[in-house]
Amino acid sequence: MRRAVAGLVLAILACNALAGCFGDEDPSSEVEGGDVSGDPSIPYTEDGIFTCTDHDNLTRCWQTHVPEDLDPEVAVPLIIDMHGYASDSTIHRDLSSFDDIANEDGAIVVYPDGVSGKRMEWEMEENRAWNAGWCCAHSALDDIDDIGFIEKVVNLSIEMHNVDADRIYASGWSNGCAMAQRLAMESSQVFAAVGCMAFYLITDHVVDYAPIPVMEVHGFLDQVVLYETTAFSIPFNEEMWTNPEAYDTGAIENMYEWGTHNGCSGPVETFELNALYSIQGFDNCESNASVRLMTIYAAQHNPYSNDVDDGTALGEIFIGTQGLVESSHLVWDFMSQYSKSSETESGFLA
Repeated sequence: MRRAVAGLVLAILACNALAGCFGDEDPSSEVEGGDVSGDPSIPYTEDGIFTCTDHDNLTRCWQTHVPEDLDPEVAVPLIIDMHGYASDSTIHRDLSSFDDIANEDGAIVVYPDGVSGKRMEWEMEENRAWNAGWCCAHSALDDIDDIGFIEKVVNLSIEMHNVDADRIYASGWSNGCAMAQRLAMESSQVFAAVGCMAFYLITDHVVDYAPIPVMEVHGFLDQVVLYETTAFSIPFNEEMWTNPEAYDTGAIENMYEWGTHNGCSGPVETFELNALYSIQGFDNCESNASVRLMTIYAAQHNPYSNDVDDGTALGEIFIGTQGLVESSHLVWDFMSQYSKSSETESGFLA
């Protein structure tokens, strides 16, 4: 209990700091031509590193990384990688290392931006967030159509690049991880697998869900989204205090929940165990939809190798593993085994 309270206090301080330091740049405000909704024949606009489209009466933007040496004649995997609450695509792109992974293995990475907003009285600035379920903040309370937006980004990316539609994956950090798991549940027809960092599935099961592989990475010392429970997680909103999901979901419970959704049987297996982390989960699942939980023993809310680098003191709060655990690469090793074209592990390297 002492650790939970201490974590709550630090989380509040961190979130206040995040509110004042993230989200200052709004790419949608700089896009040439502005709102594209007036001309449906133009599905997107481009300005610098951002691509933008009109969706649900909002201008939504994203960044795309295409390795320079990709063969345009070869279809490659697509990774959707989503930032955390109050962060943005630029900060997250520097954090997650998926550019490096794409360069090494031949893939395209898309970094979308959540919608900016301000809902809580203690928030000093507008912050970006994803409508991942009962969390987080304005995006959930305003019922932002992030599922539709991400599916639209996937479709546009397939039109713009030579993407293998059978090898589309989702990842993300914190609120972005919860969003990735919502996509796994509600857009299982799109994604071959999902692997993400530091949050849980916080939406209900849908009847048309078709099992896909899911991996979640969590720091055992996470001071924001606690390993044991989301009861003290941030950012706060009204539903947290009335939704039982906020009190009975933790890293272990999340693993078992996905095991149930994926029709997994048998006891939990340990796939890797060393001094730095463990990987546990289920392999005997419907449609080979394996489930994994990676626990990094000394990690806090940032289980990536890199620190958060936004030019402020937040890097000292959200420190990474300093290269001791390359969690993004391990997530990619898991996801990239799977393809929609086969119900068995393909083990591909693009």
